[in-house]
Amino acid sequence: MARQRGKKFQADVMVDGKRKRPSFGTLAAAQAFEDECRLGITPAVRARVRRERDAPGFKRFHQENFEIIWGDNKSPQATRFNLASLDKYIPADMPLRDISTAVIVRMTGRMKKDGASNGTINRRLSALSRLLKYAERLELIHKPPIDFLKEPQGRERILSPDEEARVTKFFRHTGLDRSWAVTFFLLYTGCRLGEVYSLRRDRVSNGRVTFHYSVTKTSKTRLVPLIGPAKDAWDLICAESGEDLPFSVIPKETFRNHWLRLRDYLRLTNDAGFVPHMLRHTCASRLVSKGVPLAKVMLWMGHTSIQTTMRYSHLMPQDLDGIGDALWPPA
Repeated sequence: MARQRGKKFQADVMVDGKRKRPSFGTLAAAQAFEDECRLGITPAVRARVRRERDAPGFKRFHQENFEIIWGDNKSPQATRFNLASLDKYIPADMPLRDISTAVIVRMTGRMKKDGASNGTINRRLSALSRLLKYAERLELIHKPPIDFLKEPQGRERILSPDEEARVTKFFRHTGLDRSWAVTFFLLYTGCRLGEVYSLRRDRVSNGRVTFHYSVTKTSKTRLVPLIGPAKDAWDLICAESGEDLPFSVIPKETFRNHWLRLRDYLRLTNDAGFVPHMLRHTCASRLVSKGVPLAKVMLWMGHTSIQTTMRYSHLMPQDLDGIGDALWPPA
């Protein structure tokens, strides 16, 4: 029962088996506290409601917490791009608690209507899922379930031998030797563009390239043989650069501009798959098609799961002649 104690008014209730007697400025406030406790509205519940009420809107929340949530991400620009895309569908001031499954389903439908592929939508939903999971850890919301879309297992765009010859012709005849070096280092090591620009000079020795865990997407170190055109590309770029990061001699944006010129030269302007990352797919495809075991291709490419490598299994040689010798005659 609330009562006056000096100049304050003290409530008197039992909460979770413990007696609580907080003081308030007015009798009405003390009585209201007692009423809330009887209804199960505990101080912890009130604190959570207050946090939810004072939580920033969607855009401000992901901007303020980006470094906390994605600070260890090896590709922060890709995440920022996905969040910017979500900003087009989720109002900036929408409270996080209002982002329900129904809202996400409607948003997914709008993205599909706007022409986004299932893969693109899934990358955006993944960013949203991680954001909402963090908000749940802060006890701001209960994260709604998110249904990801099925992605087709289509064949990746690869560079044909004829296209490879024309790529060399274009870069050599236009004097863009540094871009040729980036292209053929990517093609014959199968690494990612970000790994090229993070490759230190001392990571290449004894005919091998070490892609250190600090720069790889999977945070795992891998060693790849430096062969043929990849070695030529490395020697060329090192001869033109005295930097610890040799490929920094040609800015990434400059290389991308040269790639667009290459695409125009090859009359592939409308080929959405003709991007630098296709060189990585080409490397994996060529290894598999030459009969290299998938387990070894997995190590070469740095895949974290054999399922990723299995995308190229359709390229494996189908000739089974001789394999039966392993079974018959018995030893």
